[in-house]
Amino acid sequence: MTEPARLIADYVRRLRWSLQAIPAEDRAGLTREIESHLTDSLAAGRDSLDAAIAAMGPPHALAARYVQEFRLAGALGDDRPAPLIRAMLVRSGRSAAAFGAVLAAMLLYLFALCFAAVAMAKPLFPSHVGLWSLPQGSAFGILTDPPAAPEMMGLWVLPLGLAGALACYALATMVLRGAGRHVLLSFH
Repeated sequence: MTEPARLIADYVRRLRWSLQAIPAEDRAGLTREIESHLTDSLAAGRDSLDAAIAAMGPPHALAARYVQEFRLAGALGDDRPAPLIRAMLVRSGRSAAAFGAVLAAMLLYLFALCFAAVAMAKPLFPSHVGLWSLPQGSAFGILTDPPAAPEMMGLWVLPLGLAGALACYALATMVLRGAGRHVLLSFH
């Protein structure tokens, strides 16, 4: 085996080992693709092979990018937001879009939780939950010391709180999925 062929075989072996987090079939396809690319580069000359390896970086770094892409693509296909949040958090260290999307989504999920808490608390503590109009502005939510002013929404807080919770949850998930697709496209 020539020295360039040994270099290719060693690179592909270390890449295959670093891709253990990816299923065997996908791992085999990726390593075949990289091996083919390096072999084609060697056919153009040793300098071309060295340039191709330098452009790809160390095998473990290339594998980490592929694993991230694999996990993000899998999370986009999942109905639950938690895997997508995890995948985007991993990516947020290198992507302002991923960081902003995770931050915006977390705030929207927090609002969803607050709206749901208001809706669930109304039947339990009817005089402490609602919307009040005060001279200095409005007060909405769960208050430990409600004002003497009449509460304006009554039981309408229930459906409106639930609708607000669902809207915030849906919007947060849309933000994460849109940013996830954007980040996934930027891998290539």
